[in-house]
Amino acid sequence: MAYSSNKEHPWFEICHPRPSAEWQVFIFPAAGTAGSFYKDWDRNFPEYEFSIIIYPGRAKRLGERLLTTIKEYLVQLHRELLPYITKPCIFIGHSVGTVISFALARHMIEARNKGDLIKLLVEMSRGPPHIQGLDADKSFTIMTDAELVENLKLMSDPKSRDAFDYKPFVDMLIPILRADAKLGDVLIPSNPINIPIVVYSGEKEENLTEEFLNRWIELTTVKDLFRVRIFPGHHNFHSEHPDQVLQCLKEDFNQIIMLTKV
Repeated sequence: MAYSSNKEHPWFEICHPRPSAEWQVFIFPAAGTAGSFYKDWDRNFPEYEFSIIIYPGRAKRLGERLLTTIKEYLVQLHRELLPYITKPCIFIGHSVGTVISFALARHMIEARNKGDLIKLLVEMSRGPPHIQGLDADKSFTIMTDAELVENLKLMSDPKSRDAFDYKPFVDMLIPILRADAKLGDVLIPSNPINIPIVVYSGEKEENLTEEFLNRWIELTTVKDLFRVRIFPGHHNFHSEHPDQVLQCLKEDFNQIIMLTKV
């Protein structure tokens, strides 16, 4: 099915339409975010068409019901996203987006529906979703509002922390975060997939040790391509050091391209 760039789709936004691009990249943002930060990530990737997944309940979908289970996400993504995956593609997930992107990749493989088109998963700022996290006792679902806000400040880019002192913004954000946290708190099956996985994280990220991040390797059978990259910064390290992150993305993308041409 061809996708017309003149038509808006509720589940994703194409950053800059590139009908002749050889690859598609789908970005699954973190909890509570609409993903607008990623709109210019494709500027030095002319051979790729980047799209940002838009979850219900944010951005232009603000009035929609929030989803709280992987099953709900998979049902809707199967119907609304898969028809538009038509080329070799890469999934990038950040935080709860790692859970959604990994679960969708496995679903596509098991359903035999375009799973062969997924060539790489880049998972950022979260431990492997088949293992209880080191911060499991600090879930957003059980924090008070004040605790949640303080936690957000600790995770965020220091330049943007003042935003969490603006009450209308926080009041809008908290229900979304609590819904997303329900999704991230559930463990998913540990059976691995035949897709390479690369993991990115910030060195100042609390409760995410390199040893813990390395356990993502248990979820891929392509173990020789697995790697963990640690960047300066916090949970949102990619907004603190975007040039460094994008350079590493280009290196990892190019490695996959070379392998697919062999």
